[in-house]
Parts: sequence; structure tokens; C-alpha cells
Amino acid sequence: MNQTDPAPPLLHAQGLRKAYGGVQAVQGLSLTLQAGELLALIGPNGAGKTTSFNLIGGQLTPDAGQVLLDGQEVTGLAPRRLARLGVARTFQIAQTLVSFSVRQNLQMALLAHDGQAWRWWQRADDYRRADALALLEQVGMQAQAERPCSELAYGDVKRVELAMALAGNPRLLLMDEPTAGMSPGERVALMQLVRELARARRMGVLFTEHSMDVVFGQADRIAVLVRGQLLAEGRPEDIRADARVQQAYLGSASQTGTRPAAPAEPALPAPAAPSAAPLLQLHELQAWYGAAHILQGLSLSVAPGEVLALMGRNGAGKSTTLKSIAGLLPRRQGRIQFMGQEIGDWPAHQIARAGLGYVPEERRIFTDLSVLHNLEVGRQPVRCWPDGRPLPPWTVARLLELFPNLGEMPQRLGGRMSGGEQQMLAVARTLMGQPYLVLLDEPSEGVAPVIVEHMARTIAQLKAQGMAILLAEQNLDFALAVADRACVLEKGRIVHQAPMAELAGDSAARRLYLGV
Repeated sequence: MNQTDPAPPLLHAQGLRKAYGGVQAVQGLSLTLQAGELLALIGPNGAGKTTSFNLIGGQLTPDAGQVLLDGQEVTGLAPRRLARLGVARTFQIAQTLVSFSVRQNLQMALLAHDGQAWRWWQRADDYRRADALALLEQVGMQAQAERPCSELAYGDVKRVELAMALAGNPRLLLMDEPTAGMSPGERVALMQLVRELARARRMGVLFTEHSMDVVFGQADRIAVLVRGQLLAEGRPEDIRADARVQQAYLGSASQTGTRPAAPAEPALPAPAAPSAAPLLQLHELQAWYGAAHILQGLSLSVAPGEVLALMGRNGAGKSTTLKSIAGLLPRRQGRIQFMGQEIGDWPAHQIARAGLGYVPEERRIFTDLSVLHNLEVGRQPVRCWPDGRPLPPWTVARLLELFPNLGEMPQRLGGRMSGGEQQMLAVARTLMGQPYLVLLDEPSEGVAPVIVEHMARTIAQLKAQGMAILLAEQNLDFALAVADRACVLEKGRIVHQAPMAELAGDSAARRLYLGV
């Protein structure tokens, strides 16, 4: 081969097509990836990114097209066979053995890679322990090696999943939203690590991501997928400047980083809530996961029409706070008051019926039900404030107008939706419960920038109607766009409180408490 000839690609996907019934999810996708290169596959929710990953990773067989790995035809091979050829995968929803410790998850991955997964009569607890710990050290998780995965913050679970993928020493690594649930500093640190590993190992990395700081800061090339077709491909600076990409996906993020546009005035302003008395009050809230004491005396309040942001690093207790309020933790102490009633001993279904909505980070939609049926599952009667004034009702028509992506797929099953579409459905289903207050756990995670901006405008409308929102969010820019106040958590305690704009402008506090 002439020395000036380019190296053959590690991955070559050509003309991939996949349809679900009449829905053309992927339409003739072609792309290449070199060894040691990071290629970001981005696009709006429902663009076909996860389906493309599943076609390349063997979870789905394409209707047409082919996949070549280092020149070898691998189209339609099962994931276990691809793993033997050096293909590893992380998932949009992290996949770990939740009852096992972090170290044991790594040991299971090493056992599988070595073909020793069926060693029935030998203890696995000591199998390649040093190698498991070394992999955990690479992703910053060695200090938590003995913790059960069920006790980890979601961002830490993603780190464990990355270490498990690296256990097979892959040539090609497929990463579906690898930094979901992480703070901005953690996102950049993780992808810088992936970049270093890719260069050192000559490992190609194909990843999807909605965090534009990661995409534009770490990718060598970017491919943009819209409605199953490749819209644009090139260097990060060329993609950022592409007007077609800005309109279809980036929105104002193409000009301002990842910050959503300032919310517009609500289209349908409603009367303010009848009283400024808090809708929600916590007093010395304590909570445990098993023997682990997570929340250690939280006290806060949320007023009608207010958005309070819970911020902090992974593992600080943000999601645990929301789950405790929603009645999803069996062991908790302290007082929880909602609409003047003590709800600390109520079961979760009674709390939901009282008008306190919860959107979990894991979405938890019904995958075998359609969009419309998922919405109907959440339906509750229209509510009134204590003085008799009605809350503006949420209807199916209004929600499909609010989330136009859902309006295009009313009969699609939840299991055939992208992660971002599932996130929208989770929010819409909660609003069908006509809540006075909503607990939102990482609502911008896995959602395209233009939809994040739309969600910010939606929250402005909810505030105008008097609805209160307690928001757990890693995205500082999104929190700044929607929140009135912020409470920063660290090791289950509130260590800093301030108006949201004040926290965003306090660089010392941001570095100290948020690492940004």
C-alpha cells in the first residue's frame, strides 16, 4: 500500500436501513470510524441514533446494508460474537448487576471476557481482583469498589459500566449517552479519559451524546442524524456553523454553549396560586439505603409558583431526596408536609393522588403500552386550590401540543421510543396527574438542546399557573434558566443556599460545591 493511502477504517457501516412497521427509523446510514478516533453521532430525539447503535452492535439486524469491522463482514452477528471480535457497548440506561458490589460487577465482566462465566464450583470473589480494581481506578471508582451498585448515584453507575466495557480490551467501543447524570466537570473528565484510552489503545469510539460541551470538546468528527438520515458530517467547528444543524438540533446552544434560551412569556398565563404559604416543607429529613445513611437532616420549603433546584455532585443525595418525598424509600425519618398535611407515613400511591407528581430519572414508562395509553395511565381529575379556584387542566391534546414529538407517534409503543422521547413521555404522564407540585429528576438528561429550550419555556408556564417544582439537575445552565433558588447538597446535607442567579455568578461557590 502506498504510504499516502489512508488507513482502512476500523468500522465501516454502509447503507443501513431499519423500519418498525411503517416507521423508517434508519434510512441508508453510512459512516466510517478510524482506530483511535472519537466520532459523535448526534441528532434530535427519535432521529434513529439508538437504533443505529443497535444495528452496529448486533442487538438488531438491518433490513438492508452492511457493517464491516476492520474489513470483516459482521452484519447481523449477535452481540456475544461481536464481543469476541473486540466490540464493547455501554447503554443509554446503564446495565449493571445491582445486588452485586462494584468490584464484583467488574469481576463478572472479566469472567465473561475470559470465557469463565460458567465456573459453577469455584468462587469468583477472588478472580482477577487486582485487574478489576485497576479498571475501577481508571474510571475513578476504586474507592467505591465494595458498595452495592444499587446504592450508587446514576452517574457513578455509568462509570462502572464503562469499566465493564473496557474489561474486554475492545477495539471498538459503542457508548450510548455515556455522561448522562454527570455534572459538567465529571462529563468532561470522563470523556477526556475515554479520549486518552482511545489514543493509547488504538480503540475507535462511536458515541451519542446530548451534552454539547462533550461533543464539541472531545469528538474528532461529528455525524448528525435527522429522521434516520445523515444530515451532516465533519469537524466540530464545521458542524457548529452549519445552519441546517442549528435549526434541526442545536437551537441557541450552537451560539451559547449548552445554555437554553431564556423562557418566553407563558402563552396561557393563569392566576397565581392563592397563597404564598409553602406547598412543600421538609424538616430534618433523614433517609437510608439499607445500612447506608444518605440524607442527614435536610430542611427546605417550596412555595407555589417556585422552582427550587437541588444541586451537587453525584452521590450527594439529590435523587434520594425526591424519592423520599415521593414515598419510595422504606426507611426515612423527619417531617414531610405537603399542602398542610403530614405525608411522611403515606404510601407512594396516596402521595400521588394528593397532587404531588414525580418524574424519575429512570423514566419508568410502560414499554408495552402506546404513548396515548401511557398518558391515560397517569390521568387524574382536575384539581382546585383550597379556596376553590381550579388549576388549568392538562389534557392529552394540550400535552401533545407541548411535546410535538409525542404528537407524531401517539400509537407507538414505549419500548420503541428513543431515550429522549421516553423522557418527554415521563414528564407528560406526570402532568396528566394534574399535580400542584412536581418532583423532576434530571429532566434535561438525554434530551436534545432544542427540546431542553422547549422544556424551559414549559416550566415557565407551569410556574405562572402556581405549580411548584423541586428540581434535581446536574445541568447548571438549565437550572439557571428555570430555577428561582438553589440548594447545594453534599453527603446528604445542605451546604449552600442562594438565589439561582447568585450561585451561577459565584465562581468560587461553583468550583467548591459543583466542580465547575
